[in-house]
Amino acid sequence: MEQINYSSYSKMTDADRLDYFMSTLSTTNRTPEYYVNWDKVDRETQKYELELNTLNYLIGKEDIYDKALDLFIKQPHLLKAIPSLIASRDKVLDVLFIDNDDAMEFYKLDFINIDTQKIQGYVDFCNDSGLLTFLEKKAKRSLVDYVYGVEAGLDSNARKNRSGTTMEGILERNVIKVSKELGLDHYPQATAKFIKENWGIEVPVDKSERRFDEAVYNPKTNKVWIIETNYYGGGGSKLKSVSGEFTSLNDLIETSKDDVTFVWVTDGQGWHTAKIPISEAFGHIDNIFNLKMLRDGYFEEMFYE
Repeated sequence: MEQINYSSYSKMTDADRLDYFMSTLSTTNRTPEYYVNWDKVDRETQKYELELNTLNYLIGKEDIYDKALDLFIKQPHLLKAIPSLIASRDKVLDVLFIDNDDAMEFYKLDFINIDTQKIQGYVDFCNDSGLLTFLEKKAKRSLVDYVYGVEAGLDSNARKNRSGTTMEGILERNVIKVSKELGLDHYPQATAKFIKENWGIEVPVDKSERRFDEAVYNPKTNKVWIIETNYYGGGGSKLKSVSGEFTSLNDLIETSKDDVTFVWVTDGQGWHTAKIPISEAFGHIDNIFNLKMLRDGYFEEMFYE
C-alpha cells in the first residue's frame, strides 16, 4: 500500500483514515524483551537464595519427612522459600485438604510470618503438595537454579500486562526523540494537576486521578498534546469499552479553554474484531495512530505544526 504522511492522513475522511489505519495494523509489538524480564527473575530468586542453598540439604535424603521436620524446627525461617519452590506468588496460602474418606478441611499457612507452633502443618503441606517427593527423588541440582527456572515461567504470566508496558516504552522513546528535535517539553504519566501547575494549561478530566501516558507541551505556542496508548493482539469486550472511554475523554478535552489535543496510539490485529467501536472513535478523535504511523514520522509532523 502507498505510504501516506501525516498531512495527507489528517485531511482524509474519517472512513478513509479508518481504512488506512486498519490496513496498516502490525502483527505484533513484542520486542525481544517482552518474553522474560530477567532482572525481575534474578531479583525474585535472590530474595531466598540463602534459604534455598540451605534447603539443598534435603535433596536426595531418605526419610525426608523426618529430615524436613527436624530442619524446619531448627530453622523455621527456611519455610519462607517454600512458595517459590511450588511456583506460588502468594505467600499466605488458603488450602483445602481432602482425606481418603472425602472429608474436607480448610486451613491457612502463612509463609511470611511463620507460626513456629505449627511446623508439622507446614511439613505436612510440603509432603501433600509433592514437594518432599520431588526433593527426595527428582531434584538433582541446586534449588537456586531450579527456582530461577520457576521464576522465568512465572514471569511469562506477566506478558499480557507487559504488552501495554511495551507500548508505553515505544511511545516514550518516540516522544523523547521528537521533543529533543523540536524543543518541546514532555512528561510521562502526567496528571491534569501537573499540567496546570507546570504549563498553565487546563485539561478537563473525567476523574482527578487520571494519568496520561504522555503529555507534550510546546512553550512557543502554549499547546499541549495528551497521548494514550495500548495494544490489542486479540479480541474481547475491552476493545469496545476503551473506544468508548477514549471517545468520551477526547470530547471532554475539547471543551478546554486552552489549546489541548488528544492523541491515541493503538495497534494490534484485535481491532479487526471491533471495527464498529473503532470506527465510532474515528468519528470523534482526529489523531488515532498505529505503530507504522509513528515509524513514518507522524509525531514530527504533528508537533511541528
